[in-house]
Amino acid sequence: MLCRLLPAGFRNRQRDEWTADLLSFTSGAGTRWRYLAGAAWTLPALRHAARRGGFADLSAVAPVPDALTSVAHLFLLGLGWPVVSWLIMVPVTYLAADVPGRLARTGALVDPKSLWPADGPLAILLPLQLLLHTGAWATILGGPFLLGTFGAAGLVSAVVQRRRSGRYRLVIAGVGLACLALTVVAGLAWSYGAFHPGTPDLDSGRTAAVLGSAAGVLALAGRRLGARIRIALAALGVLAITVPFVHLTATGAAMLNWYLD
Repeated sequence: MLCRLLPAGFRNRQRDEWTADLLSFTSGAGTRWRYLAGAAWTLPALRHAARRGGFADLSAVAPVPDALTSVAHLFLLGLGWPVVSWLIMVPVTYLAADVPGRLARTGALVDPKSLWPADGPLAILLPLQLLLHTGAWATILGGPFLLGTFGAAGLVSAVVQRRRSGRYRLVIAGVGLACLALTVVAGLAWSYGAFHPGTPDLDSGRTAAVLGSAAGVLALAGRRLGARIRIALAALGVLAITVPFVHLTATGAAMLNWYLD
């Protein structure tokens, strides 16, 4: 059926290529269906290249965009950024800077931002500090704020993946912008509630734990993913799942309250 949608002079060549790929898979029908779904995605680019006369132009056709790989990359960036930022800015900074000792000695609040250099040559670290603070807050607030990190990840993917087709990059960018728009709306609503009676509750990492579970399932079930991607997804999933449990401990609650204060 896919080959019938291609120009007549090009069908046999493409049928041979797809058939050879399908016969090489040994992991079951599910893998073949995912491959065919990716092949269907490339049909417009293949038709365009064939009609230009050109079998020689086929090298310019973008590789089959594997939906599973794209989802894995979105998880690694969209969830990895906020969770790793939380790890660095909350528990690691709290323990490395000996915040409990400082509080005991001075009795004054220790602003997390004061622990980073803000002047001199090291002021170049301010963008990194902003990035880490934003990610840490997204983990703590959860919900639509984590959706925003996935939206940002989609925009980054659309920009850096230049070997993908233009349609693929536009779709990813559009999804990313939609996620960011929802995050802005949620942020405005949250800010309105924060300055009025009934301050909204914090997520404290529960959404991150749910997404971490999804990352773990993806690592276990995504057999077509490379070993490094699966290991990274599994490690990220474990880290994300531990976030709310850390906040339930006495030390974790103290760290969270310090960061929020």
